[in-house]
Amino acid sequence: MFYLVLIEQFIINDVLYVESNVMNKHDLEQKVSDFYEEFLLRKPDKTGLYYFVSMIETGESTIDDVKKLLSESSEAQAIKNYSHYSDKYWNDLQTVVKYKNKLSTDNENTHWLIDILTRYKEYLPFENILIVGCGNGWLERQLYEMKIGLHFDAFDISQKYIDEAQKLSKNMPIDYFIEDINTMSNIENKKYDAVFNFAILHHATEIENATKRISEVLKPGGLIFNEEYVGPAQNQYSDEHLKNMLDVMSDLPSKYRSKHMLRPPLANFRIEPTEAIHSDLVRPMFEKYFDIIYERDMNGGIAYQILWNNIENFCDDDPEAIKWLDYLLEKDFEFSENGKVPILFWNSVGTPKI
Repeated sequence: MFYLVLIEQFIINDVLYVESNVMNKHDLEQKVSDFYEEFLLRKPDKTGLYYFVSMIETGESTIDDVKKLLSESSEAQAIKNYSHYSDKYWNDLQTVVKYKNKLSTDNENTHWLIDILTRYKEYLPFENILIVGCGNGWLERQLYEMKIGLHFDAFDISQKYIDEAQKLSKNMPIDYFIEDINTMSNIENKKYDAVFNFAILHHATEIENATKRISEVLKPGGLIFNEEYVGPAQNQYSDEHLKNMLDVMSDLPSKYRSKHMLRPPLANFRIEPTEAIHSDLVRPMFEKYFDIIYERDMNGGIAYQILWNNIENFCDDDPEAIKWLDYLLEKDFEFSENGKVPILFWNSVGTPKI
């Protein structure tokens, strides 16, 4: 049995050697490029491509060696382990929800969606509502149950989400369809009384056209309701901003400090390339195409990134955890009010410019 294993390994190695030698340079470059696309989600740089192809040609490395090096590289591991979205998001903390409610509606117990029932009661119910980037349909279902709208159109780029949303909204007046936020080419102009955008515009690669199209599909005097991430594109915080976050975090006991980089490497975004792609332009584009009738900053410049994937120790029923979470949110408010950190989250209502 031992000899059979040796023979098998010899055959495998021999095949790999023969494979690398019969492949021409173009084929080797393509093979290495494929590894880059598979593990690093990008095209190879010229230096890296030359290096790995040369190693294979000279026999110093096999194709499998190069595959292993790239798949186990720190860049590949960062991409593999990264997800911008988290099951442990800061909104899952009730204390944070109350903080954001207070900022957006002046009442810690009233979410801005609930606030619509009183602040915009003269508009209700909206006859036709458009939901952009509906995901699994939670928003339109909630709005329907709140009697905010009579009929809803909702779109997403993902068929998987559309299928899920349709199953969850049986017997509700909601029509689902596939559409791209960047173009909305199949949506009729001046059709909707209201549009709801819940953190979708910061994914738009064509942010100006997306914002312009939303203004066009609204009826004159129609309303758009937003909750958006409007911070630095792809969370690339300035050095000063990063220092402020680190200074605040250093005040926390070690168990409450984030284990993640507070300014995520750009390589992380290759797995979700549209995440916050032009988030810094969301607010300027909104102001260009809409007259703002209501807006509130929802801050986040200190607390959001420190709490990203880091809420497990901030239990709502733990007095010590609540004390430090309160401290973190106090600093978030202080630094945001003083302009020491940018506003990351923004709640607004607008109507198309005439």
